[in-house]
Amino acid sequence: MRNRLALLVTACASSALVSVSSVAAPPERASQAVPDPGRSLAGGDDASAIAVNPANLAFLPAPEFRWMWVRPGSSSPIPAAGHSFSLGLPLWALSTGLRLDLLDPPDAAPAPFDAPYRWVRWGLALRASDSFSIGTTLGWGSSGALALDGHFSVTTGLTLRPLPHLSISAVARDWNEPQNRLGQAIERSYDVGVAIRPLGRRMLELGAEATYFERSQEVSPRFTMGVDVPRVGRLRGEIALRDLTGPARPGIAAMAGLEVNVSGLQVLGGGVFGDAYTRGGSGFYVGAALRAYREPGVLATRRVAKVRIDATPGARAHTRLLQKLWRLADAGEVDGVALVVRSEPASSTAHAEELGDALRLLRSRGKKVICHLEDAGGRSLHVCSQADAIAMNPAGGLRFAGLSTRYFYFGDLLRKLGVQADFVRIGAHKLAAEQLALPRGTPIAAEDHQQLVDRLSDVFAHDVGGGRRIPKKELSRRISRGPFVAREAKEAGLIDLLAYDDELDKVVEEVMGARVSVVDDSPPKNAPERWGSEPKVAMVYVDGDMVDGESQNIPLVGVRLSGSYTVARALKKAREDRSVRAVVLRVETGGGSSLAADVILREVILTARAKPLVVSMGSSAASGGYYVSVGGGTIYANRATVTGSIGIYYGKVDVSGLLEKLGIKAEGYRSSPRADAESFFRAYTDEEREILGVKVKQFYDTFIGRVAEGRKLKPEQVDAVGRGQVWTGAQALERGLVDKLGGLREALAEARELGGLREDAQVLALPEEDEGLLGLALKLAGVSAGAAAQGLGPVAAMPPALLDIARSLSPFLVFEPSRPLARIEVVEEASMGGRVTVPAEP
Repeated sequence: MRNRLALLVTACASSALVSVSSVAAPPERASQAVPDPGRSLAGGDDASAIAVNPANLAFLPAPEFRWMWVRPGSSSPIPAAGHSFSLGLPLWALSTGLRLDLLDPPDAAPAPFDAPYRWVRWGLALRASDSFSIGTTLGWGSSGALALDGHFSVTTGLTLRPLPHLSISAVARDWNEPQNRLGQAIERSYDVGVAIRPLGRRMLELGAEATYFERSQEVSPRFTMGVDVPRVGRLRGEIALRDLTGPARPGIAAMAGLEVNVSGLQVLGGGVFGDAYTRGGSGFYVGAALRAYREPGVLATRRVAKVRIDATPGARAHTRLLQKLWRLADAGEVDGVALVVRSEPASSTAHAEELGDALRLLRSRGKKVICHLEDAGGRSLHVCSQADAIAMNPAGGLRFAGLSTRYFYFGDLLRKLGVQADFVRIGAHKLAAEQLALPRGTPIAAEDHQQLVDRLSDVFAHDVGGGRRIPKKELSRRISRGPFVAREAKEAGLIDLLAYDDELDKVVEEVMGARVSVVDDSPPKNAPERWGSEPKVAMVYVDGDMVDGESQNIPLVGVRLSGSYTVARALKKAREDRSVRAVVLRVETGGGSSLAADVILREVILTARAKPLVVSMGSSAASGGYYVSVGGGTIYANRATVTGSIGIYYGKVDVSGLLEKLGIKAEGYRSSPRADAESFFRAYTDEEREILGVKVKQFYDTFIGRVAEGRKLKPEQVDAVGRGQVWTGAQALERGLVDKLGGLREALAEARELGGLREDAQVLALPEEDEGLLGLALKLAGVSAGAAAQGLGPVAAMPPALLDIARSLSPFLVFEPSRPLARIEVVEEASMGGRVTVPAEP
């Protein structure tokens, strides 16, 4: 249907343009700008749009400054000649621009257009969507000749791009009929045009348009063409017909030339010809543009891209770093990548896996990868072991002697404060409640935690041993001698070179085997290949503790809370957006509110029914995080992803003892015995605790049922691997809890394939990031609080030891006591007086 519509519109436009063969030549206009060769009314998306069609200014990819000089020759009767200077600036949905036209008409131009004159134009455009824009240009004309002085012009345009290969535009030019000093008005005119890209992409573009002059009822047709020339730029041409009804044959005004693109620089030039333009003479045009975006053209100087990591990336910053490395792997002008690592490049073993995979991808595409470390830890070694070479500052070191995890228990502290934690849970492996209730972990907790460390260590040894070509046992022996100063790390074969920061270029040249240019990775933005809303894959994040309501940040400790309403709204948006062809659910959470998990799961199920949905588990997708993962399609997990923990706990803290120590007495009144059962100011009774056990079992059965349905398993099979037991991604695969081992790259590849998208289809990140007013205020004040939650690294506003404790405790402060929780215990993966009741088995 859409293709038929495109053909119908194109056919109608072509018929209308053919019909102009019986009309007269167009009149000259005092508002005519210096021509922009080959720019079509419907297809021109650079700064020239200020004069050609202001609506297209909204599609300008990035800032641009453009100069053009057109000289048709002294014998030309067309006054539009001279210099133009255009500056375009996109500002989110709005774009604006300024243009100066210095017109110097040829000697043969008719009066009164034979005198020099100037136009200053200001354009403003609104991009209502990827497919529709509206824009207006205000212009002021001035000249020493009264007939060309004093004009104020208003021009408005619309552009509609319903399909990737079709653009339709209409412009009302000089619609206010501006008057000169003599009271003479410029004639109002209307432009209509279409542009098509038969191949769906920018490599070939054809345009057809016509201008209708209101008073004289005359029409001027114009046709344009643009063709990309591989590794050069773009050929452009145009032809306009004039004086079609005169006694002589029709006049032709044409331009043709070549644009050469080198990164953000464009130079262009060509000829101006046709008897309507030159009358036997010759003409030319030249121009140049400086742009913060680039179009296909000459390959830039081959280089090594420097990527600097100054802060440990959070969940979203991690995926952006992955996407940057993937882009560099495909960049033809990039010979290598230099990773300058000044903080741990990953926040978990699972993230280190994904970064290591990105480095292996770079090497598989023929790129050399060099890491430069300073004061490094285990994850720096994990990631950089996949590089061709690792260099380290001679004064630096490798602060690593093996993996460890860390858990905080607050039972004794709370008891001393007079606070009693009281929780009911399913299964002895559901350990999260123990952190508030007990002074130390149980023997089961100790065994589970050690097994997790061993599993993560296996992943580390496999990757580092393989990358550094050190057998596993030998690697373990060497690592156990750590931590290392730089020289010791080199002697142990864990790094290759010693080099200061200023010697990085020399190290790169040594590894590359030739002189190369090492530059910061900040390439210009690429001009869009397609018009309109480009098909894309949505990546919906569930990152941070899951809470009911909206997502939040706790800036001072860098904790992110993933709100059920926020995530549900993002899934609904991805489901209803026609440009989104597939969805990746990126799960980076240890769980939280079981109600929040169920709200999100429902939206996951609805989205998976409408579009292909693939799940990608990051550092953790456990408990409620695993719950939301079972409603979609294929589940990918890294080997070191922490998942499982299928279980529920429920409880509260009783602060009445603390209040008594402070001299405060809380008196309560109730209409029934259990009316205040959830109160913070008294403990549960034995009867209430027994009833809670029944409720927790009911919630657990619901959890088991959801997983069994989503994973096509029997409830007893899920229960056998449930009861709070934590698994790594590799273990989860063996137990049928996930489908494939792989990171975000593999998940995106499958989603794109299922959605019929090309390999580099755009990724739309949802929900949109919002750091909140407090986080913004702290950032403006120069405090990095909240940086971890925003993906910018560790928080500097609090000592690390206290920060770890605060992060461990903060999630418990945001959950209401009446909410059942499905979450894993808080773990700090370092390179990680109350009651806990387990209901009797039914």
